[in-house]
Amino acid sequence: MLKKKFFIVLVAAIVFVTSTCAAAKTEVIEIENVVPEIGLHQNVTFAQYFTWPESRLQMDIYMPAVKGKVPAVIFVPGGWWLTAPKVAGMQICIQLAQAGFVAASIDYRTIGTVNYIEAIGDVKAAIRYLRAHADDFNIDKNKIAVIGMSAGGYLATMVGVTSGVKKFNFGDYLNERVDVQAVVDIFGPTDLTKIADDYPKATQDMYNSPGAPPALFVNGVPCYKGSKGGSLLDTPETARDSNPLTYIDKNTPPFLIMHGNADKTVSPSQSKLLHDALIKNGVDSTHYIINGADHAAAYFYQPKTFGIIVDFLNRILR
Repeated sequence: MLKKKFFIVLVAAIVFVTSTCAAAKTEVIEIENVVPEIGLHQNVTFAQYFTWPESRLQMDIYMPAVKGKVPAVIFVPGGWWLTAPKVAGMQICIQLAQAGFVAASIDYRTIGTVNYIEAIGDVKAAIRYLRAHADDFNIDKNKIAVIGMSAGGYLATMVGVTSGVKKFNFGDYLNERVDVQAVVDIFGPTDLTKIADDYPKATQDMYNSPGAPPALFVNGVPCYKGSKGGSLLDTPETARDSNPLTYIDKNTPPFLIMHGNADKTVSPSQSKLLHDALIKNGVDSTHYIINGADHAAAYFYQPKTFGIIVDFLNRILR
């Protein structure tokens, strides 16, 4: 019996060694370098506000290893204006850098510390910083785009339509321009008084309350810097001032707008409002409705979606 067991084990070992040896091989293959290497400059401070708890705003800059200066794209993260984690832009910034763009994902100040004017100004501070340091990061300062998702999409849109509005432009490097050459708005709100228009009345009432993020973002948190707060429906002046549609004209840069028709956070009709206003003013605008996509769904991170974004940026910036 012992000899039989030994024989079985020996045969199994021979079969294993033989199959392993048969599978092993060495082969020289050719790999074409079609995607550039990427360098990362992390936690680059682009603005400082000593009245703000964190005192500084930072960006992560993803740089393709290519010769010459290239267009830059600034990514503005979402988060209901309650949070703005620049790490949220890592995936899309890596892809943009692989496509040959310098891509920067930024912080901005949020509800409880500022209102919409200052948050828009933070994005413009990032634009001025990159233009001022264009030589350091191999950026063509005449070709800068901004892309945002959700709350970041709103800020990207506001930056795109307010290049000539002085109250949104403050801080350092004021000798640098703040205009952008292209805007990508991904499921961002537009008219904050109509953000829930596609939803039941109870949801609309909730969104229009003084304690909802849109109201806190525009009218401020009560008692902060003397703010009285209030619903946007009760403050038509700030509602109009915070509405991108107020500023659109023939000089507005080209837009790419993407939204899911199953979005349960920002009404899909918000993107149509923006697109229609752009077209009415003779602005280059492309509006994609992604079938079945909810807010911030995986649909927006697929190769086809990213390809649409890159094709748009190449068409406008190259």
